[in-house]
Amino acid sequence: MFYEPSKGHGLPHDPAKAIVAPRPIGWISTLNKAGEINLAPYSFFNAVSTRPFIVWFSSEGEKDSASFAQETGEFVANLVSRDLAE
Repeated sequence: MFYEPSKGHGLPHDPAKAIVAPRPIGWISTLNKAGEINLAPYSFFNAVSTRPFIVWFSSEGEKDSASFAQETGEFVANLVSRDLAE
């Protein structure tokens, strides 16, 4: 199958979300300059470099997590513990 995202895929689930599996599940926590706190579940985050160490997350659309992180330049990736995973 040749997949062009702009043309759709006709499948019941988006194949782009299954390219990396298993995806880590966790929370992105952010704080804006006004002191508002945001904690949101994310599965599209990962380490992309070790030197320098870089972690990214991807947000579909303008979400508080993305806007708060852009505003302050900071976010925290919180991983799920084994107890919570079970």
